Amino acid sequence: MPKIINTGTDQLLANYNKGIVTLTLNNPKYKNALSEKLTPYLRRILKKINKDSKYKLLVIKGSGNSFCSGGNIKGMGEKNIKEKKTVKIKSLIKKQRGLTGLLYSLNIPTIAAITGATAGAGFSIALACDLRVGNKDSFFISNYSRVGLSGDYGISWILTNQFGASKAKEIMMLNNRIYADEALRIGLLNFCFKKDFDKKLETICNDIVSQSSLAIKHIKSNINAASYFELHKSLEMEAYNLIDCSDSIEHKIAVKNFKKN
Repeated sequence: MPKIINTGTDQLLANYNKGIVTLTLNNPKYKNALSEKLTPYLRRILKKINKDSKYKLLVIKGSGNSFCSGGNIKGMGEKNIKEKKTVKIKSLIKKQRGLTGLLYSLNIPTIAAITGATAGAGFSIALACDLRVGNKDSFFISNYSRVGLSGDYGISWILTNQFGASKAKEIMMLNNRIYADEALRIGLLNFCFKKDFDKKLETICNDIVSQSSLAIKHIKSNINAASYFELHKSLEMEAYNLIDCSDSIEHKIAVKNFKKN
């Protein structure tokens, strides 16, 4: 049975079962929009998950018919404009690093379970995950420029690195909805399950958790670093990480199990 984890707020639910921790953004009335009752607690629990070795995989999903609609637009434009710009910039940098920055570099693999609308900063959160699994109702939209904003939480960097500058500009400037089939075609979704979504998602999670957690951790760090390392630096990193894996008990067990098959 899943173990309930106290997050400190009913807008963020969490449970843990067999190495898999699941976070549910739980503000369906506002399409799971980020808020002061949700986002600080999300940062806090991500930090906690990153430090606990019992967690092997993270799944993030939304309640209701949305993943996350991003920032609460109703509250935009009401912040104190008298606050110094430098203070606001430093504050946002810190918030971004504690959310999508940490999520992107988390010690364990991450999956965004997309079952509906994913927009704005919610789009950024989904992109920061290692894999995105959707259903027939999944769709993505930037919407930043529609409300006079340029993007935050890493959306510019991740879109550009994964899809190229031209595609990133198209997504950010035109704000077209990218529905499930198109998202799957361009690689925004890794999988799209139109039937038995929960069962098939569980199969993927169990497959990843069944493998060497150290190997998966190093695979993630190797690939993440490849976007800014040149080849020879990547070779050094791969060598270090592979030898670290080869010296581990997990490697010996994996080889033994592989030979049985």
